Amino acid sequence: MTFASPALSVIIPTFNNEAVLRRCLGSWRAPSMANAVEIIVLEDGCRDGTRAFLESESASAWGQEHLRWIPMNDAHELRCTNAGIAAASAPLMMAWQDDMFVRADWLVPELLRTFEAHPDLGLMSLSRGLDHYPVDEPIATWDDLVDWRRLRSTIGVFPLNWFCIQEVDAVIRPWVVRRSCIDRVGSLDEAFVPTEWDEADLAYRIREAGWKIGTCGYERLGGYEHLGSSTLGELSDSYKARVLKNGLLFHSRWSHVVSRDHARRRRTWARQTPVAGWMSTIKKIGARSIGKA
Repeated sequence: MTFASPALSVIIPTFNNEAVLRRCLGSWRAPSMANAVEIIVLEDGCRDGTRAFLESESASAWGQEHLRWIPMNDAHELRCTNAGIAAASAPLMMAWQDDMFVRADWLVPELLRTFEAHPDLGLMSLSRGLDHYPVDEPIATWDDLVDWRRLRSTIGVFPLNWFCIQEVDAVIRPWVVRRSCIDRVGSLDEAFVPTEWDEADLAYRIREAGWKIGTCGYERLGGYEHLGSSTLGELSDSYKARVLKNGLLFHSRWSHVVSRDHARRRRTWARQTPVAGWMSTIKKIGARSIGKA
């Protein structure tokens, strides 16, 4: 890096996804140059052309200033994310995925302004959050784990969710976290390898340490595009079994906190977007209204 103090470290695990990763890094070129962003790619034992691409890209003028990549070996997303957190040098760190593309030049400035303006906000999702509620019935299956009475996915309460960040209990990727939070509570717990409930556990640890957890629907606002949002298929039984195992671990740790805190009043924070962000928001609201007319 030629700049001494990046403002944001973007952590991107990748595995055998060269063409999509090219689009992802291409979308980060302008935002990284305009906002002192470092990109850290965790190359998880790829067998396609990813390594050659990263070698070439990191040798470019842009790559020498903004891109680092770290070879891993079948570590999976959680361990890769932790490796990126350990290597990151910015006060804010973002967990990103290789099929996500930045679409608005106002997105990164808004994120930086938001964390500066709201010191009690420790971690924020850019897609949607999760709220947990106590249910007396035991969790025996994957369907029990994701029962709407127990687990609710949310982007916040309309119409405030167009203009505010809203407090939630937990998050899904992508998200931004303060380094001070990680320094206090630690990284993602690798007991949750290979997948899911790791970031919920992290969110609860951060909240217990005194910060709050928020969400704002930046994909809906046009800040970025997630290719996976339109390509999700039916979940396999083996996947559900792994997620159930992790969900049971989460609930064994945090069910008492869910019971204690579920009825609390959840706060909001004002978005700190530039003028371009507000203009985009107004256009999106107008398009949504016309679509419902």
